Formats: sequence, C-alpha cells, structure tokens
Amino acid sequence: MVVITPHLLIITIAVMTAIIMNVLDITIVNVALPHMEGSLHANSDQITWALTTYMLAMVIVTPLTGLLVEHLGQRRLILWSVAGFLICSALSGQSHTLLEIVFWRFIQGVFGASLVPVGQAILVESYPRAKRGVAMATLGMGTMLGPIVGPVLGGYLTEDLSWRWCFYVNLPVGAIALLLLFFYVPDFGRSDHPRPLDWLGLIWMTIGLGGLQLILSLGDQDDWFSSHFLVGAAVVSGLGFFLFLVRSLSISSPVVDLSLLADRSLTLGSLGIGLFGLALYGTMVILPIYLQDFMGYEPQTTGLVMAPQGIGSWISMWMAGRLLNRGANPRLMVMVGVALGSLGTWLSLSYNLHINQSWIIWPGVIRGLGFGLISIPLFTLAFATLSKADTPAGSGIFNLMRNLGGSIGIAIVSTILTEEAQVAWNQMGGHINPYSPVLRSSLAIMGTHPGELNWQILGMELGRHAAMRGILDAFYFLLFSFLAMLVIALLMPSAKKTANPEPHKR
Repeated sequence: MVVITPHLLIITIAVMTAIIMNVLDITIVNVALPHMEGSLHANSDQITWALTTYMLAMVIVTPLTGLLVEHLGQRRLILWSVAGFLICSALSGQSHTLLEIVFWRFIQGVFGASLVPVGQAILVESYPRAKRGVAMATLGMGTMLGPIVGPVLGGYLTEDLSWRWCFYVNLPVGAIALLLLFFYVPDFGRSDHPRPLDWLGLIWMTIGLGGLQLILSLGDQDDWFSSHFLVGAAVVSGLGFFLFLVRSLSISSPVVDLSLLADRSLTLGSLGIGLFGLALYGTMVILPIYLQDFMGYEPQTTGLVMAPQGIGSWISMWMAGRLLNRGANPRLMVMVGVALGSLGTWLSLSYNLHINQSWIIWPGVIRGLGFGLISIPLFTLAFATLSKADTPAGSGIFNLMRNLGGSIGIAIVSTILTEEAQVAWNQMGGHINPYSPVLRSSLAIMGTHPGELNWQILGMELGRHAAMRGILDAFYFLLFSFLAMLVIALLMPSAKKTANPEPHKR
C-alpha cells in the first residue's frame, strides 16, 4: 500500500489551487459582462471580446505546453504562469476601456493556458503509479469547480461589490498557490537539449486555431457564414491548418509533436475529452438561460439549483479515483458514466416552464455522476501507454481538445437555441390569427376577447414556448454527444499495466 505523504498532499493542494483559479476565471466573468458594458463604454457585442480573446489565447498556447516544459521545466513554467496570471488579473480589474480589458484578458489567457496541462503533468510525475487515480480524481474535482461555482460567485461579487472583484478575487488565491508551488513543487521535465522553437509552425498554428476560435465565438452572433468576415476567417484558418500540418510533418522538431497521435490511446482519449467538453459546457450554456430567462430565477438561485450537478461530479470523481486504485476497468467506468450522463440528459427532455425545482435538480445530479465517471477514467485510458517524458506534450494536446470541445459545444448549443426557437415560433405562430374561430372560442372560455393587450400576451407566451422547444432540442443534441462518447470508449484499448513505457520516438 502506497502512503500519500504530507509533502505530496501539499503539492496536490498547490496545483489544484492554481488550476481552480484558472478554470474559475473562464466562467466567473460571464455574469459580470452586462455590468462591464457601462464602465468600459462598450455594447453587448463588443464586451464579449473580453471572453473571446481569453479563450483564443488559451487555445493557441495550450498545445505548446510540452515545448515550454522542455525549455523551462515544469516548476518554472507553472510559477511563471501563476505569477503572470495574477498580474494580468489585477490589470484586468483596473481596466477603464474596452481595449485595455481585451488586451489584458488575452495576456491572461496566454499565462493561464499551461496551468491545467502542466498541473496534470506535475501530478503524474509526483505520484506513484498506484495512486495516480486519486491524483487525477482530485484534480478533476478542481476543474469541475469552475463551471459550477463561477456563475454563483460572479453573481455575488458583481452585485455586492463590483465586476472588478471577479478579477481581484484571483489575487489571494493565486498568492497562496504561488507560495506553495515555490516551496514544494520539484522540478521535472526540463531537457538538456530542448527542441528549438519552430516560429513558422507556430505562426501557422496560431492562424489556424485563432481563426477557428473566432468562428466558434462569433458564429451564432454573426449568423455564421452569412458574415463575410467569418467566411474570410474560415478560409484563412483552413489555410493555416494545412500549412501547419505540412510544416509539422516535414521537420524533425515541430512546434507540436503530432506524431504522438500515433498513440491510439491518446488520440481516442483526446477525441473523448473533446466530446466531454462539448457536453459539459453545452449543459452550462443551456441551464442558466433556461433557469434565469424562462423560470425567473435569480443568478444566485440559478447557481444553487445547478450546484447539485457539480456535487454529483465530485462524488463520482472521488469514487472513480478509489475504484481505479483498486484495479477497476476504466473503460467499463466510462461506459457507466456515459449511461448515467445519457439518463440525466434524457430526463431533462421533460423540462417545461412550470416544472418543480426537484425535477430540475435530480437529472443534474445523475448527469453530474456521469461526468465524474467519464473524465477521470478517460484520462487514465488516454495516458496508459504514454511515457512520462511525453506526458506534458500529450497533456497539451489532450487539454486543447477539451477546450475546443467546450467552444464547439457552446457554439452549437447557442445556434440550436436560436434557430430551433425561430422554427418553433413559425410553426406555432401559424395557428394564431385573429380570424381563427378556435382561438376566439378559447379566449371566450377564458373570459376574455381579442384585443391589442391579449395579442401582446399571446406573443410573449408564444416566444417563451418557442424558446422552450429550442432548449429541449439542445438537450437532444447533448444526448447524442453522450452516445458518441460510448463509441469512443468501445474503441479504446484497455489500460496497460506498463510500469515505465519508453519515451515516444519519432
């Protein structure tokens, strides 16, 4: 039996604190956006760039983690990342113009991008193989904290203090993480002969990923390819990806080692975590809109109703870590998680505009249990055959797919909500006209009659029910994304008990 020492526990706390700060910052600012508009003299479309640029930087820099570790080592990289993140948090809170907040949020994303993958790599290096399930479960509980707590905390800070405190709250948390990391985290991963940075490959990758993230962030807002700007972005992004692929396959030291994708476990695991990100962040888009806009909940109440889903995730992640340490089959655990996630999402198809709170909470708990049983075993499967030396680079690819999956999920769900609500409006609205005898009879039964006020009330009700149709269609989409994860799990090889696989060779 391997005992987790106090030193190892402090390393875990330090890494978790840094990662929680990072993932919390993705969601905590969402609630504050309407309050930021007035202070920064921006409209609702412009202020979303504070989110878009942050995600843009995260997507671009995340796959560089392996190369950065080779040059700096894991300890130095995470220290620089946390320190830079804190400075940018303070400067974001001090911003007085839209340009300032957009610039500092982009730089904040640059520093924050490596925190999750390098944190994973540090725990993989620090923990003995027998206890890595506990380490990843603990880390997973931290990464799930952001989507659950972020909106609630952001609501309280914005209403009781100011939107600026959504950034200032990082300072005490980050300072604790920085001190613990400085004193307790050992240095791993630095190479005596690091690969040179392929600047041309970096440029092509930045163009490809940057264009894709812009399309995903602005697509629903600008009606996708009806926008000439997004069409141009798609062409430039596609060209960037093509040139990046050609460059990566033609040189010995590419900016991202795509040859790692020859590892079947890593490739399928990355696809699986992309679908997981899609389902997770897609759910996080639907629920606040449903609860606040159509059920009339306050932001704090919305957060409390959504919190049990996070509690379910934490419970199942803790269980997943213990089961993995006892030799449970991770592929079977993913399948059980997919079944629970599918069941919770299927139950959500019964949501309506008059449903009791408990019928909103319990499907969320079941879905949360599924999230926990998917993410931790999926990580175990993805890295089962990857060597320690290749873990940072593999973790960069793995987390890039998680971020991209989240962006794709948000974009698709937002589009479904808009488009399907419009379709439902047209379908149902066709049955409402002032000359319909059925409608006049129904109004008479209710003791009223056709008139301007009644048409306005009917129009509002039609809008609510049409939007509800869009919400249910979005849940249907998420149900199919869970089922796609089942296919990935079936294709993945079982985790091997290799104690120390050899580093991957090109």
